[in-house]
Amino acid sequence: MRQVLVALLIACAAAGLAAVAHADPPPTCETTLFPSANERFGFGVTHKGNGISTYDVLPLNAGWYLNWGLNPNAPHPGGILGVHEIHVHRQGLSVNPADIARITEEDPGALWIIGNEPDVVVMDNVTPGQYATQYRQVYHLIKGYDPTAQVAAGGIAQPTPLRLGWLSAVWDAYLQQFGVPLPADVWNIHNFILQEKLYDWGCGLPPGFSGARGVRRQIDQHDDLALFQDQIWAMRQWMYEHGEQNKPLINSEYGILFPAEHGFDLARVSAFFINSANWMLTAADPVLGYPADEHRLVQRWLWYSLDDTSFDYRGDTVAALMDPITRQMRDMGHVFAGQTTPLRRPYVNLVIARVRMTTLDGSLLSLDATQQVTLSVTIQNRGNTAIAEPFRVTIQDEHGLSIHSETINGLPARYGGDARLQTPWQKPAGAGWRLEVLVDADDVVSESDECDNRWTTVPATDLHLVSLTLLNAQGQLIGATTANGPILVTAEVQNLGDLDLAGATLRLQDGAQVLYQAALPRLAPRARVIAPFFWASPAIGPHELQATVSLPAGVADPVEGNNRITRSFLVADGRAAFPIPGFPQANPCRNVVVNPGFESGTLAGWESSGKVALWESTPANTCADNTRWCVWMERSWNLNFHLHQTVTLSAWTPGAQLDSVYLTYQWGINTAAPGAEPRDTFTVTLRSTAGQLLRTIEVLDNRSPPPNWKVFGADISEFAGQTIQLHFDAHHAILNTSFWLDEIYVEVCEQRR
Repeated sequence: MRQVLVALLIACAAAGLAAVAHADPPPTCETTLFPSANERFGFGVTHKGNGISTYDVLPLNAGWYLNWGLNPNAPHPGGILGVHEIHVHRQGLSVNPADIARITEEDPGALWIIGNEPDVVVMDNVTPGQYATQYRQVYHLIKGYDPTAQVAAGGIAQPTPLRLGWLSAVWDAYLQQFGVPLPADVWNIHNFILQEKLYDWGCGLPPGFSGARGVRRQIDQHDDLALFQDQIWAMRQWMYEHGEQNKPLINSEYGILFPAEHGFDLARVSAFFINSANWMLTAADPVLGYPADEHRLVQRWLWYSLDDTSFDYRGDTVAALMDPITRQMRDMGHVFAGQTTPLRRPYVNLVIARVRMTTLDGSLLSLDATQQVTLSVTIQNRGNTAIAEPFRVTIQDEHGLSIHSETINGLPARYGGDARLQTPWQKPAGAGWRLEVLVDADDVVSESDECDNRWTTVPATDLHLVSLTLLNAQGQLIGATTANGPILVTAEVQNLGDLDLAGATLRLQDGAQVLYQAALPRLAPRARVIAPFFWASPAIGPHELQATVSLPAGVADPVEGNNRITRSFLVADGRAAFPIPGFPQANPCRNVVVNPGFESGTLAGWESSGKVALWESTPANTCADNTRWCVWMERSWNLNFHLHQTVTLSAWTPGAQLDSVYLTYQWGINTAAPGAEPRDTFTVTLRSTAGQLLRTIEVLDNRSPPPNWKVFGADISEFAGQTIQLHFDAHHAILNTSFWLDEIYVEVCEQRR
């Protein structure tokens, strides 16, 4: 491994023009969680129709719906809540941050579900560790745009002992990976009654639990109310044991999947629906229940489904509420409405949905300077009834001095329209200022919840420790155990807020020993910084490496839990030997690439063709690791660019054997055509000296360009002892994409003697 100097590398700097000062959480006070109990009921909208807008769902009087995906520009007929769901995948997340930003702008405070039955092989199908990793990524992505968003974890098919074991493994994996408990605003389950058996009906075994034995059930037990209740109790017990009893629990999918041909006719299905709903409306426990909801066990539930009239195309699924062909209400829809309609109660609820601060000159919001800003406040009525009477909104500073007062002449019911007010303000320099927004300052509106009428704003930004990566001397990721030797520690930090931040710090410590502490450079909104640390000699034995990022004094962080990551591992002297005179005691490695980072300012050592050029770093466009030079395969029309070097992968010490060979390089892509078609490609291959293809290392294209440089590594020890060629080829179909290349190393390591 080549030595890496301790440095702070700016990986990306986004030029945001607006700034948001986030609020403190609202005070805890007594309120009615669901003033109109019909809003606890929801339904799932399947792909068999053309969306909720094609049905008249108003007579159903439901409070929420789910279509198992994101809902940009979501329709809200009758003020119904549309929930957003993000799927997890074995291959990793597939989420566009721009979509998250747009939805949080449209729908602040919304409910987000992460994962749809991640414990089921034919659904999202991820291991507990994969779920933990992806949950953290998307949780903090959502919270970075909207700290008031409610994010729900879980989504298992049913809370049986086997699947609660899978959920416990998620909890443990998150704690092990990141050193803090998994953050969930809401816990989420499905509560079907299915068997857990391979190659048979039901939900099978969870990923990673192939040797386990699940519950055995008969189809006739699919509507067993006692089993349904037992599973809810089991989930609440799990939450209690994990310190999560003070969180809401939602049942985001349940119902009868089997058709009438299996005995589930209208009388049977409707009885199960009525009995289960009535039980969830009232079931409570002073220890296990949710204190903010009179200790009820379940806060919301969603029936499957609105419009799946033939689940898995196996007959007439009576449970569907509406017909996807005629768009008319089915018998079960009338049963559903018969439960919800009598529960409807009129109510209003004024909420301060967003407070935004924008500089008048378009510059970034800064702690350092006095700035002229515009304060923008968004007020919503989240009740089901319009507000007719005028009410007053006030803004005051930390001294109680009035900045603005404005009367709002009523508001329509939920999703019927917001009230927005703006006022200029001179923001003082420093972190000592404080704003308080109060809606219905004169208390003229009778509301179901008075706790969300006050919003306190202080200087704040969400500082996110994205990752903590450990590489051994061979460039391999370190797991639970590693051989003794140097370790490259890399921490990546991102400013998810909208405050131009200076004065944040990063600290690395091994147990109580501080290894490294330094100030981070100024971070613009959405900017990232990469901080590498070369740990030369970690002692043999167990280690607990913790990275912590801290905000400067006076700056609040609205999202907790993403400022620290812990990595536990063991350094073992796995290949101990007595020293032999004349031989090095370390495991020696050498880079065999000539001019690996192009810092000679030339392409010396490389063969090239086409428009392969050297790029010299500028403040706006830097090469990898902030070096001076890198390669640019510039945009062109239907041309191929080529770069290669011949390297010999052999030992340099007489009689020595090779231990490993590892290839690393850094790449970047800039494109004006990031669409779905792979028009421009960049291919990395290994070839023989005669040009014969030995192995394709990586193929990149224009579809998903990263915002910053990426590092890629591959173990190529299979070619130890050979002379091979490293090939980097770009093909440009159109004049839209540039490929960048830098820091190409092949580390050849001998075995220790």
